[in-house]
Amino acid sequence: MRILKTGLLFATFSGPAWAGGWSDYSKSFPLFPCPDGWTTCEVDGRTVGPGLVTDSSGNPLPANMRFSFWDFESMPSASPFGGLSDYSGDMGARALKADEEEVPVAVDVEPSIPEIDDGDDIPTLPPPIDPIELDEPDEPPPPPAIPAPPPPPDIPAPPPPPAVDEPVDETPEYKPPSVEEIEAAKIKEVEAPPPPPGPAIPPPPPPPPTVPEEDNTEVVAEAELPPPPPPPPGIDVDCDDIRAIETKAMLGQLGVALRKCLDGRIDTSSKLTEKDKISRVLIADAKARDDKPDWERLMRRHLDSIDRSDPNMCLTYSIFLHKQGVGKSTRVIRWSDYALENKAKWAGATHTRNVYYLHQLKSEAASRLWKRSEKRFVKDRNEKNEAKANKYRSMAKQFSRAWLDYAKASGKETSKPRAACISASGNTEFCPQ
Repeated sequence: MRILKTGLLFATFSGPAWAGGWSDYSKSFPLFPCPDGWTTCEVDGRTVGPGLVTDSSGNPLPANMRFSFWDFESMPSASPFGGLSDYSGDMGARALKADEEEVPVAVDVEPSIPEIDDGDDIPTLPPPIDPIELDEPDEPPPPPAIPAPPPPPDIPAPPPPPAVDEPVDETPEYKPPSVEEIEAAKIKEVEAPPPPPGPAIPPPPPPPPTVPEEDNTEVVAEAELPPPPPPPPGIDVDCDDIRAIETKAMLGQLGVALRKCLDGRIDTSSKLTEKDKISRVLIADAKARDDKPDWERLMRRHLDSIDRSDPNMCLTYSIFLHKQGVGKSTRVIRWSDYALENKAKWAGATHTRNVYYLHQLKSEAASRLWKRSEKRFVKDRNEKNEAKANKYRSMAKQFSRAWLDYAKASGKETSKPRAACISASGNTEFCPQ
């Protein structure tokens, strides 16, 4: 019975200690998961909201993740080009503003002042009324005289101080010596014999050389200081169980020590599959922490050194580079081509949507390079700049035509790819509808 009570008491007080707060899972339930910035939207017939979404394997994921954490399958929020969702509800008796009839707005106009003819009788104004003269009030009576105060009584003057006798200086007056006295004094000094010489005084001995004393302050100070404390022992981090730390990676809670441990395992591991798993865990942690420089570094290492056969990762990296500007356009085209080489791993609507995005990325990247080279050629007309401008224009022409052909074959929207094709080729016959 005592053991049962102890177990119940331990279970009662240990539960709250291990329970986590809601802030630990806030990243799993984003408030605005839609690509267009709304809380709820519809993508390819699928409603996206602040809750969790599931991939094809049934794994729960945050709604704002573009690709699945487990196999990088594209999720409903993968597209960076999606617009606002159309409203499909019933508007009732309300109509659009464009269909309403314009109601004229009444404008208040000030009445015009009528003109007066010369023959009309103009009424004359009455003469001004003279102001009423008021009698000035009489002067007020003078105030009563105030009697002067009586004079103060006579105060007797103080008696004079008693006379004090001044002290008499009894010192005799100084009389300068006469000429005769000065002459007599000189004669006495000449006739006086010189004083006998005294005993010779030996000079004082020289002081002994001083020997500098040794400064023992440092030795004493070193002896008095306590020995330095030993360095703290290293914290052992276990990163062997990848499955156990995947949840921390999705929440961005791996920590510095655990990330260093996983980086060390990638460098020392000889199995490519193990490197792939560890690299994906580190990429997911950087994504959850919103550390874009670290995420870009990990993605570049994964695709360059570990594996580039995953079209989802190549598409994700191409979208990220496309947002960096025209300086990354060459790399956007490169990784889009790698993704198109492995497009067979997609199926159904996911295949159609992702291939459409890849053609769009290539076309827009080539157009950026063409426009930049045209500006340089206009500024400095030489053969090198002209060759680059022609090269990038040819690339933009080919990529936009491929985008248009795929859009027509897959039933996607064709206005954007056709406009890009006409802009690059300058010919509407090259870009049929």
